[in-house]
Amino acid sequence: MAHYLDLKLILFPNAFCYDKSIVRGVQLKKKNEIDKLIATLQGEDWETRLQAAENLGKSKDKKAIEPLMKALKDNDEYVREGAAWSLGEIKDKRAIPALIQALNDQDQYVKEGAAIALGKLKDKQAVEPLFQLLRSDSESMRRTAETALGTLGECATEPLLTMLHDPDWDVRWRATHILGEIKDLRAVEALIESLTDENKYVIEGAITALGEIKDKRAVEPLTEALKDGNKYVREEATNALGEIKDERAIHALVDVLSDKDWGVRWGAANALGEIRHKGAIEPLIHAFSDEVRYVRESAAAALVRIGKGAGEHLIQALESSDPNVRRWSAWTLGKLKYEKAAEHLALALQDEDGGVQFAAEVALAELEG
Repeated sequence: MAHYLDLKLILFPNAFCYDKSIVRGVQLKKKNEIDKLIATLQGEDWETRLQAAENLGKSKDKKAIEPLMKALKDNDEYVREGAAWSLGEIKDKRAIPALIQALNDQDQYVKEGAAIALGKLKDKQAVEPLFQLLRSDSESMRRTAETALGTLGECATEPLLTMLHDPDWDVRWRATHILGEIKDLRAVEALIESLTDENKYVIEGAITALGEIKDKRAVEPLTEALKDGNKYVREEATNALGEIKDERAIHALVDVLSDKDWGVRWGAANALGEIRHKGAIEPLIHAFSDEVRYVRESAAAALVRIGKGAGEHLIQALESSDPNVRRWSAWTLGKLKYEKAAEHLALALQDEDGGVQFAAEVALAELEG
């Protein structure tokens, strides 16, 4: 690349020249525009002030920080909200004290805007004030604080770990959500401990977070959670194990393919498809006989993800006495585009079950396509 540029300079000496006066002119124009917007923040019309505040945020010019901080005390709530948003866009830490103060604003939307802006600044000074908002009487404010803390990132992890022991279950539950969003490995052991929480929502939140973090240490505790008496806990555990994709979970997931709740069976089939291990092929084919269509669909999709290693097993399943097994085996062979199945699918066109005939016809069309 260096030789190419040298040659270009020799052949075209003016190619990389520019007029410095033009650059200075552009910079001066931008400076004048910023100054004009700052001056407009003092105008009488609130809509004009709001537009100026928002445009200053879009400019991301550091010169706007002080004026926008002052605008957080504007007598119009829309302008204050716009100023908070803009400070979040510019991301200058000088704004943190003013934004923290704005969390006490009388207007709900200004407070929420300040919280979101603090999250974007990713500074530990914002952690404690945002934590306090998790105890707000307003559900909307608690959700906003949760979002802001998740955006804040790893500087919030350690305080969040202490919140997993808070006496208020709602605070503990939200802490699990935020930790899942942050995905800090330091949270894994504490979240595993939360799997024994007295509140089912906290347990579900901890399971979800462990799935989002995807750390292998969670595999064994999550397989234990598949035995929980709460079907939602079991279902969430299948989802998390599918996210982690560790082969150690296969046997436990195969076991819950016969769970009494179809949502758990559906989740187990999906998780086995995510892990993509051939040891799950026969159990997934067996799941074609499930009474719930969603489970059968999930098993078929899982086998497609596992791939053509399932082909011969599916051909054999075309001989099953269960028409559902034959139908879904034919359908899956088509999705796999398993060409060795062509003659077997042709025979299935004569099956006594119309559903099997149709599935075989569709599968053959897939092979030809």
